[in-house]
Amino acid sequence: MASNQNLSSGDFENGTGDEWPESGVAVSPSLGAVKTIIACLAVLGNSVVIIVMLLRHKMFSSFTNRLILHQSCIDLAAGLVFFCSTVLKSPNTVVVSKEGNLSDKLICSLLFSDFFLWCLNVTSTYNLVAISLERFVATCHMAKWRNSCTKAKLRRGAMVTSWVVGFVYCSHMTLMVEPVQGRCQFVPISPSLKICIGVLALSIEYVVPVLIMTYSYVKILTMLTKNLANPVNPRQHIIRRAKKNILVTILLVIIVFAICWTPTECYYVGTLLLDLQPNEPVYTAFTTLLACNLFINPIIYSFIYKHFRAQLSDLLTLGRYRRNRVENIPQG
Repeated sequence: MASNQNLSSGDFENGTGDEWPESGVAVSPSLGAVKTIIACLAVLGNSVVIIVMLLRHKMFSSFTNRLILHQSCIDLAAGLVFFCSTVLKSPNTVVVSKEGNLSDKLICSLLFSDFFLWCLNVTSTYNLVAISLERFVATCHMAKWRNSCTKAKLRRGAMVTSWVVGFVYCSHMTLMVEPVQGRCQFVPISPSLKICIGVLALSIEYVVPVLIMTYSYVKILTMLTKNLANPVNPRQHIIRRAKKNILVTILLVIIVFAICWTPTECYYVGTLLLDLQPNEPVYTAFTTLLACNLFINPIIYSFIYKHFRAQLSDLLTLGRYRRNRVENIPQG
C-alpha cells in the first residue's frame, strides 16, 4: 500500500492512468512541521534505545532485548525515510526523462512509490510478531526454550525473516508505477486485480500480524494466570516479576501498533475494496498517526520497562558524575 495515494475504483479502471493522484505532493508548512517533529522524535528516541542497549550490551543480552534493539534500528531508519519521503520529496524532486529508460523506471518504482518507507513499516511489524512469538515460546514452552542451544540462530533467523517479509511483500509496489512522458504514473489495474491486491495488503500488513500477536498474548496470559496459584521462592518471584514487566512492555507496544495502524487500514479497505470516496485530509491524518508508531516505543521503554529505565538512569547519572569530577579538578 503506497503511503501517499488515495485509491478508488475509478483510478484503477481508468485506462490511461492519468486520474491517479500524484505521490509526493508538496505538504503545507504546518503539516511539514508536524511530520518533521515526528521524524526527529523517531530518530532521537530510537537512538537513545540503541545507545543504551549497546553500551550495556551485557545487561541486554537476552533474545527479547536483542529483538527490541533490532526494532529500534528499524524504526530509526524508518524515521529517516519517512522524513525524506513525506517532507523533502515533492513533484519537483521526483524527475524522470521522457525516454522511459531503466533509471527512470527505478526512480518511479523505488522513490515515487515510497517503496522503502513501506518496506521498513512492514519489517517493523514482523519484528513485533517475532517478539510476540519469542515471548510465547519462552513462557508457554519454557523447558524446551531453556534447553535450546540454537537461540543465536533463531534470533538471526527472526531478524532476517522480518526483512525478507517486508521487502518481498512490498516488491509488488514497484510494478504499479511506470514512467510515462516524463512523469511517474500508476499503471491501470483491473477491478479483480485491485481486489486481490487490497486483500493481500490488508492481510499481510494488518490481519495476520494482529492475529498472531493476539493469539500469543492470550496464551501467555492464560499461562501466567495458572502459575499465580503455584507458590514460588523469593528468587523465582523476582524473576517472574522481571518477566511480567517485559511482557507488559511488549503488550503495550503491540496495543500502540494496533491503534496507529487500524485507522489507515480501515481507510484503505473503504477506498480500495468498498469504493468509498477518498478524503485527502482524513488520509493524511491517518498516515500521520501511523508514523507516530515510530517514536512511541522508546517512550514506552523509558516509562514502563524497568530494566531499561534503570540502565538509562545509571548512564545519565554516571555521565553527570564524570562531568562534575572534571569540573571540580583544580586548575593549575
